[in-house]
Amino acid sequence: MFISIAVLFASLLMACHREKPKPLARSFDRFLYPEDLQGVVPAGITGNDSIQLVKAYVEQWLRQQALLYYAQRNISINTKRLEAQVEEYKNGLIVYEYEQALVSQKLDTVVTETEVRNYYATRGELFMLKQPILKVSYIRLHTDAPELDRVKRLFLSTNFEEQDLLEKYCARYATEYSLRDTTWRYAHDLVKKLPLSRIGEENYSRTGRIFEIIENNELYLIILHDSKFRDTRSPLSLVYDNIRNLILNKRKIDLVDQMQKSIVADARKKNNIEIYN
Repeated sequence: MFISIAVLFASLLMACHREKPKPLARSFDRFLYPEDLQGVVPAGITGNDSIQLVKAYVEQWLRQQALLYYAQRNISINTKRLEAQVEEYKNGLIVYEYEQALVSQKLDTVVTETEVRNYYATRGELFMLKQPILKVSYIRLHTDAPELDRVKRLFLSTNFEEQDLLEKYCARYATEYSLRDTTWRYAHDLVKKLPLSRIGEENYSRTGRIFEIIENNELYLIILHDSKFRDTRSPLSLVYDNIRNLILNKRKIDLVDQMQKSIVADARKKNNIEIYN
């Protein structure tokens, strides 16, 4: 049914000189026509995908119209109140679109590192950790992987050549590894790939040593390089992007507020708005 609907829809849209096409669907006394489907199928979507989009739209239209029909006949509607709400909503959308256009044109989106650091320094209470964070290196191996004692020695080494040897070893034998990542990670995220529960949060401060854990016939070698606990201040690097967004959002609010005050002040100055006693 909907294949024929989609074909009919496409052919009728391309033949504007013809008479008004037959409806595609009916719900009580309302009809859905091919021209009502313009924009339903985005450009580039063809074949079965376009058919499914048309089908979903028609089903949604039928459902909405049926519900509307029964709602109008089974409840008492305060038409004036409803019209006032629609008008208020429409006006709100118009003002919102204007504000968004203003923000797009006028907002300064350059946030300097100094601004971020100052925000961080003066609002430290906003950036207290709610869970531990860690800097971690790890190697995940099969338990029968070769030269494990040598691997552990290389893992603890800071010598560049030995680190390079370990990298080559991991590329060949490890199922997963991360050797030089200095990024702070939330423990909640790390536990999804590493058996941190076997280490225990009480041991997160034991940095610089190898934790060896065997789980599901795999060996995990884990080094905790640094750790911070809940209720301590988050490092700047972890919240840098969040602070930048907070600064930009504050600028948006200030810009819109300034615009609103300026418009109202100008309208008062020109006697375009007034309050009657």
